[in-house]
Amino acid sequence: MTHARWGLALTIALLGCGGSSGPGHVEISGKSPAEAAAIAARSVCTHDARCGRPSITCMGSGSAGGSGSDAAATMTCTATINPVPYDDCYAEAGADIEHLLTCAAPTPEQVDTLETCFDMIAAKKCLTQAEADAVARAAEMGTSPPPQDLPAACSLLTMPPSGC
Repeated sequence: MTHARWGLALTIALLGCGGSSGPGHVEISGKSPAEAAAIAARSVCTHDARCGRPSITCMGSGSAGGSGSDAAATMTCTATINPVPYDDCYAEAGADIEHLLTCAAPTPEQVDTLETCFDMIAAKKCLTQAEADAVARAAEMGTSPPPQDLPAACSLLTMPPSGC
């Protein structure tokens, strides 16, 4: 998975609300990029494999610009929580995180911030099907859930330095 796609998956994963008593602290300080990536990927992918990744698919019907009953376009949205194979996630996320840690050469402060991000992802409550369905219903009505900015702790993951 490319950095952009993994960043998108991270964004979707963080859209779930609430928290849980998740695993312990993700400690990557003082580790080589390969070791740190393995630790971070294990934490993130354990969460994703347990929770899955939600996706919303919308399809429209009717014809815009028509008259009568044909004029009203309707949209039907479906929420699906897709399973995430741990091994696939681990291979993709591990390689991407190792590349980022090597390429970006984060400062100790940035590493601490990344640890906070990984901790937050690992502790994130799984989105239920009912919660995903509510998001799909909102999308059908042309609304979307309030934007949830990613925590600043995840900015290096979602917006890596140019060249990474």
